[in-house]
Amino acid sequence: MATGTLSQRQRSDAQRRETIARTIRLVRRALAYAFMIALGFIFLFPIIFMLVAAFKPNDRVIADLASFRAFFPDPSTLTTANIQDVFARVPFERLAFNSVFITFVTVIAGLFVNSMAAFTLSRLRWVGRGLMLGIIVSLIIIPLEAIAVPLMMEVNEMGTALNLVITALMGMLTVLLWIAVWNASGGWVDDVGGGSLPAPAAWLLQAIFTAIIALPLEILTSMMIRQTIDGGTWLNTYHVQILPFIAEPFSIFLFYQFFIGVPKDFDEAAYVDGAGPFRIYWQVMVPLSRPVFATVAILKFLQFWAAYLWPLMATRSSDYRPLMVGMDFFQTQAPIRWGSIMGYAAMVTIPVLIIFLLFQKWFVQSVSSSGVKG
Repeated sequence: MATGTLSQRQRSDAQRRETIARTIRLVRRALAYAFMIALGFIFLFPIIFMLVAAFKPNDRVIADLASFRAFFPDPSTLTTANIQDVFARVPFERLAFNSVFITFVTVIAGLFVNSMAAFTLSRLRWVGRGLMLGIIVSLIIIPLEAIAVPLMMEVNEMGTALNLVITALMGMLTVLLWIAVWNASGGWVDDVGGGSLPAPAAWLLQAIFTAIIALPLEILTSMMIRQTIDGGTWLNTYHVQILPFIAEPFSIFLFYQFFIGVPKDFDEAAYVDGAGPFRIYWQVMVPLSRPVFATVAILKFLQFWAAYLWPLMATRSSDYRPLMVGMDFFQTQAPIRWGSIMGYAAMVTIPVLIIFLLFQKWFVQSVSSSGVKG
């Protein structure tokens, strides 16, 4: 006879099946976590070895390489001798300044130039737009190694006419950025001063803010003016490591992908209000595109911080070389001290790890929202 309630035996069977299912889920989750932890350790092994070796006596770095002692330091033998040797053998402060300067200027100038290029491709209609987009996309697949030699020959023989053209372009971009930042900073100055600043003080504050924001392009323009006046080769300079890489096809394509998804209603509303293309770019598209700006900035920072091949080819002295090329000092100066090499590598890597951990949440959010796939 059917009843509305379960019998004792049916309740026991249901509880037993639930217990088995819960146990299976726990085992699967434990195995998945164990696999991911093991995989994480495999990826972390080189970093752990580098950090441990940086604080070991130099003679123990190679001696412990074939055992677990390579990853587990003896606290009684930890030393900072390798770090001190780095500062004694290479101009680390100069190399670090060069890396920060080159990376900062290239990333900031690249964000401005590449986003404007993507805006003209995605939001404006002009003859040859599709052809230009196809050319830019096709350039993504060409690696730097394939064009490094012709590029070096080109910058080595750059004539006065080309220097003048590039100087004029940099000057025009600088003026455009000045205009954009000046117009956009008016409200910020009013907020800072509470609306009570006299006009000369407000203009001075606005001018200082504009000059600071546009500083990367101002520096590049001044470098090119000096290059045009002095003449000669671009090799062994800062701008030879910056200017060829400001306009970058992959960055333009990332911006294009994001801009093309923004509804055209924003543009049409801005046109009705009397805005021009540049004002729409700066006051409509840029505020709406913060995720892709963050993504491009992070990816380009990592790329230029780790740049090695081109700085090695285009520079001759530590006055202009970045940190990555500084590793060669240890390979070319006897005796080769592996502890010092590991100490140098740790000093180069730790700032990047700290920056990544601080901005990890933004990095994941920006990459997922802009559609970047690994």
